[in-house]
Amino acid sequence: MQTSSLAAWKELALHCARSAGKLSLARMKEPFTVEYKTSASDLVTAVDKEVEKHVVDMILQRYPDHGILGEESTFTGDPGKFDTLWVIDPIDGTTNFVHQQINFSVSIAVYHKGEGLIGVVYDPSRDELFHAVKGQGAFLNDQPLRLNRQVHLEEALLCTSVFWNKRAEQMGIDQIVKKLAGKVRGMRLLGSAALELAYVAAGRLDGYVSLSLNAWDFGAGKIIVEEAGGRVTTMRGTPLPYDQKSSIMACNPAFYEELQHYLSLNENT
Repeated sequence: MQTSSLAAWKELALHCARSAGKLSLARMKEPFTVEYKTSASDLVTAVDKEVEKHVVDMILQRYPDHGILGEESTFTGDPGKFDTLWVIDPIDGTTNFVHQQINFSVSIAVYHKGEGLIGVVYDPSRDELFHAVKGQGAFLNDQPLRLNRQVHLEEALLCTSVFWNKRAEQMGIDQIVKKLAGKVRGMRLLGSAALELAYVAAGRLDGYVSLSLNAWDFGAGKIIVEEAGGRVTTMRGTPLPYDQKSSIMACNPAFYEELQHYLSLNENT
């Protein structure tokens, strides 16, 4: 991959994230419709759809030969047929957007032939821009992020949505994580996977665990955590896919093996 292409993709990803964040903040102050997807807790708004179309249009205007995998399916082509794929979530944390007006984010990643090259997670409510380019490190705005602190599992602050996942309950994984909760320093839930992964990269959280995330939820965060020096895999310890749903664990590398031991007890994860 040419350095010039990476630089151009990065600049566009950053621009798209900031523009999408600005649009979401503007629309948040206006009346908007809220709909259910699969349940009353699975929301989508007209703003999600508008913001995704805004980002898709900006990308395709610049790179009409690129594919896009987005949560709201604004892009009508087959994402699997493109070498370069943009993986986007226009508003990750829609419930927070609707109820709290904080703790939501824009997530944009660029993958080329399955390799994650660029990750951007933007929190417009706090104007915090987490970003990374493969091999070039991770940053929060202009400050470099590096997970150099040696954290023991007992000292770790973890984040998980497993307790609210029906499949996790059926598989008994919720009980595994409850035992883990008794071992670590604390558990948190922000409600935006992309932002939670960015917080792992920044050291605000020491680890994040989820049984089932879509590719657009973790596509950018994975790259940012890895470029900050963290470890990101499935719960079984295998590489994450870039274009399909998966379990995920991301954490400070100091306790990766011990955490993975807790979470690899079921072969279906």
